[in-house]
Amino acid sequence: MKEFFKNRSFKYIVIFIVLIIFYGAMISKPAITMMFGQEVLIKTRAYDPRDVFRGDYIQLFYDINEISFEKMDKEMIKLLEENAYGYHDKEIFVILAQHGKYFDVEEVTLSKPEDKLYIKGRISYITLNGNDKVNTIVVEYSLDKYFVPENTGKELEDKVMKGEAFALIKVFKGYALLLDVIAE
Repeated sequence: MKEFFKNRSFKYIVIFIVLIIFYGAMISKPAITMMFGQEVLIKTRAYDPRDVFRGDYIQLFYDINEISFEKMDKEMIKLLEENAYGYHDKEIFVILAQHGKYFDVEEVTLSKPEDKLYIKGRISYITLNGNDKVNTIVVEYSLDKYFVPENTGKELEDKVMKGEAFALIKVFKGYALLLDVIAE
């Protein structure tokens, strides 16, 4: 048996298995989301996507990126007002609700919802009003770049800038995938 472990082919088999596990772990979350996730439409906002080195893509900003304090649960407002700057890059859970054909923010919380549709996000920054009370938070979802076929980005960008586009995403247990940007 010791000879088997010293054998060169055993080392290659172990390396192969480790690589399979590594790559499998990388694609499992997006693959599971594609299979079991719920499709959601979100309104986009205008954002200038200029970058010559990355190819044609559109930089997206959504209505759900900027959230007013009215949508935050009481626990979250209290913690943010005690130490607003200590929560930069903090993971939050944005609960979505459908209004017409689009989904919008119903509530934002620090604790994972049990039975509601939500997206995990991170607090990018917080704006305060004149009385040092939380006004809005800006949330990042990692859904901000959409790559398009060469020489087609300008047309879609114009539609996004005019507010005539929406994003189709798929959500599963808080993980979101950007599937498409569709012009109306």
